[in-house]
This record gives sequence, structure tokens and C-alpha cells, in this order.
Amino acid sequence: MVRIKDIAKAADVSPATVSRCLNKDPSLSISSETGKRIYEIALALGYSKLKVLEKSEEFLVIHKEDHFHDHVDNGYYFAIRSGIEEVIAKNGDICRFVSITKLEVEDKVYSGVIVIGNYRSADIEHIKKIVRNDNIVFVGKLNFYPECYDTVTYNVSLCVYLALNAIRDNGYRQFLFLDGKDHYQIPQDYLKITHVKNYLEFHQELTLMEYLECDGFGFDAGYRSMKEYLERNIKPIPEAIFAATDPIGIGVIKALTEEQIVVGKDVHIISMNGSNACTLITPTLTSVDYHSREMGREAAILVKENVRKQERIPKCVSFAPRIIKGGSL
Repeated sequence: MVRIKDIAKAADVSPATVSRCLNKDPSLSISSETGKRIYEIALALGYSKLKVLEKSEEFLVIHKEDHFHDHVDNGYYFAIRSGIEEVIAKNGDICRFVSITKLEVEDKVYSGVIVIGNYRSADIEHIKKIVRNDNIVFVGKLNFYPECYDTVTYNVSLCVYLALNAIRDNGYRQFLFLDGKDHYQIPQDYLKITHVKNYLEFHQELTLMEYLECDGFGFDAGYRSMKEYLERNIKPIPEAIFAATDPIGIGVIKALTEEQIVVGKDVHIISMNGSNACTLITPTLTSVDYHSREMGREAAILVKENVRKQERIPKCVSFAPRIIKGGSL
């Protein structure tokens, strides 16, 4: 009779690792190669409690052309990708990343599809037509479409309220808000400026001095918008700035620093995402973290779970955000 101890010896791992691997303990952290080796040895030795080695699945991950061009501007998408790859590899599965512009050449039917980011309605219909698969999980998309596919996103309202609470709790009463212009038909209820205005209705002691709509969501867009604002204003800038993304916030800090305005003293800044880039500047950037890596992990878990489900109830998943404190606020 084959025992766990026999498999552990042949695989050169501990009996506890073998037991947790064969029982699919989700907290076990081993490489997919090690997991496969344990399964193969168990099969070869005729371990009676092991019926079959799970078949590897192949998943398609669709993204935009520019999602992975720059680690600072696209830190959000890199974190999502990292989470997806971690779970896919741990399960011993395979994923192929393809930009939407190259989707036409895909003629293979995958076990499931993950779609990263926001798209126009026509683009989503195009994706659905090409992939020919009902197992689609959207991640980072800012609304829960009536088609009712699984969606992993962040709670825009809660994140905005956390940021504005931090501004108010620190005693600041006037602020600027910067965000990129929407090009993807995001419903009004999911736009950050909508929730900024909603917040102000209940907290009238706080004043939005100006809403700066940037020509993008990255570092350069934030830098240009802040430079233009400083050039056309002779009044002192408000005591606080709320940037809708970390890259915009980093660009704002660069523009202010060039004008000898001291961030963390003359003006105070908070942004959103909680990316690693916030810690690479001086002062470090205070940010609302909505767990983008965890969003990617959850999307990969959902698309895998859906492979064998006969019936499922589509869900919209978000994680409780938190503020990562930095020197900018």
C-alpha cells in the first residue's frame, strides 16, 4: 500500500507538502512543476486515493495595445497581469496574452477568457463574437454590464470617499481634482468626478476649486495639466490635490517641484491605486489601494472555477480598499 510518506520521499519534499498538494490546499505555495511532479509520482506509485491528474486548461487574456508599455503609467495593469499569471501558473494551466488589435487572428477555442480594462460597447461585442465562449471574466472594467459576465473591479464610490475623507480629516478645505478624460463610454455612476460631486453635497465645508480633465491617465498627462494650471493662475494653489491615478499624481508632484512648491508642506496630495511607484518618489505618495494584483488573482480563480460549472450566478467582486500613507499628505 502506497503511503504519503512514500510519495514525499520519491518527490524529495515533505509529507505535509504532498498531503496539502493532493488535497488542493489553496494556501500551499509551490511551483506548478513541483505540483505536477507530486501528482505524477503519486500516479506512478498507484496511490489509491488519487483518481486522475487534472488536465491543464488554456486561457486567453485580452488587453489593449498599450497596457504593458510602461511600468509607471501602467502599474495598475502590470499588477493585474502579475496576479493572473500567479494563479494560472500555480494551477498548472496556460494563459496567452493577446491585444484586442490582434484578436482577429485567434481561431482557437479556449477554456475561458479574461478581459482586462475598459472597452466601448462595440469592442465588447467584437470580443464576444471572436472568442466564441461564455466563460468570460472582466477585470478592471468600471461597470457591471447587463450581459452579466463575472466582473472583478473596484468600488469607485468607496475609493473616492476614502480619499476625500483623508483630505477633510487632515483639515484641508479646498482642493483640485485631476482625472483622465473618458473615452470608453463609462456610465456616469462609475466616473470618479460623479462621486466627488456626490461627496461634496454632504460635506459642504469642502470646496472643489477646479476639476482638471487630463488628456490621459499617465505621468505626462498629470504633469502637463498641472503645468498649465500653474501658468494660468496667479492665486495660491489650494492646500490639497486629489489625483485619480498614481501616475497622474506623480506627474503633478514633478510639475509642483519644478515651481519650488513643496509637496507635503505647501500642498498635500492623495491619489488612487496604491502602486509600487508611489514609494519611488520624494515625498512618497499617499494613495488609496484597491488591490489590483488581488483583482488579477480573483479573475484567474473565477475563470478556472467556471470551466466545470454547469450553472453559475455571475458576480461582481471588489476588495475593501485601504489608504497607504505617504509623505505627500
